[in-house]
Amino acid sequence: MKKTRTTSNENTAEKVLLVGVTQTQKERWLLAQSLEELANLTATAGGEVIETFVQIKSRFDPATLIGTGKARELAEICQTFDIDLIIFDKELSAAQIRNIEKITGVRIIDRTTLILDIFSMHARTKEAKLQVELAQLEYRLPRLVGFGIEYSRLGGGIGTRGPGEKKLEVDRRRIQQRISTLKRVLKKIERTKQVQRKGRKNIPKICVVGYTNAGKSSLVNALTKAQLVTSDKLFSTLDSNTSVLFVPPRHKMLISDIVGFLKNLPHDLIASFHATLAEVMEADMLIHIVDATAEDAEMKILTVNNVLEEMDAHKTPALLVFNKIDRLFEEEQQRLTEKYPNALFVAAKTGKGCYDLKQHLKNFFFKKP
Repeated sequence: MKKTRTTSNENTAEKVLLVGVTQTQKERWLLAQSLEELANLTATAGGEVIETFVQIKSRFDPATLIGTGKARELAEICQTFDIDLIIFDKELSAAQIRNIEKITGVRIIDRTTLILDIFSMHARTKEAKLQVELAQLEYRLPRLVGFGIEYSRLGGGIGTRGPGEKKLEVDRRRIQQRISTLKRVLKKIERTKQVQRKGRKNIPKICVVGYTNAGKSSLVNALTKAQLVTSDKLFSTLDSNTSVLFVPPRHKMLISDIVGFLKNLPHDLIASFHATLAEVMEADMLIHIVDATAEDAEMKILTVNNVLEEMDAHKTPALLVFNKIDRLFEEEQQRLTEKYPNALFVAAKTGKGCYDLKQHLKNFFFKKP
């Protein structure tokens, strides 16, 4: 049973089946949150989620993750709903992808491949494109052997953008050479940026960090009158953007926003975006912005803190700022105020709370002892 679909019309959304697997009933609610996020990622990539398949399995099957019987159930669902693509919330090996594809006849990708694909969509500058290509190649290189549907159909939809269109069946040596070239070019870009940053070393540097789609670019726009592109789509910002922040009477700071963080953000991606994430490492203060309306806001705060710790940036002074308070009920804001007494609250789209934030930054950097 082989299923193929040619996406000649780019406006035709691929029909997607999401698959989540967890080992215990207790973890089921975490899986539900993760699948909801996976659905948002899928929509950002241009896919249409038709069905979601959840399995609780105490031991993962090394051959198919979910077991042959469940894989056959997936095949039936794909036939019933004319599914084009199955996306697993858990990272898969090349063998697992190949085995599941044989049973279902449908192309398989995992969460990491989807994230990398979205990054490829949103890469605008030369640096971002190089960083994404490096991350994709490093992630896919060990998975090239034995790939089936995913790489036999080039440019065939979600998960095949970027170097997937450059025929990834080429031998390992050429791919490794390309990886070496990309690393050299990115190191050169990073050295250039370091020189630029040294020229600004006497000016306080602030970096806005946060979960993807928390409102980082909107906050920078509100504080600086910059015109950074904002979007409700995940990962709309990949390149670091630095703007000048003026606070009366004559104080000046530099403020940057960077790529948003995400739960289970691929390690290859963090490594590849080293030049961009250097803004975090060299900041004098971090503004950790949080979407106050998110039901799992506390989990997202923890995720960002974990990524910062992984980057060894957790010792930098950080200010927690809750965004989108114009959408909160008063009692909900009160609850957050009691739980996070040192946090500030803003509505970046309207500018509410931004004056207080500017004054806080002014006092932090320029208040005389």
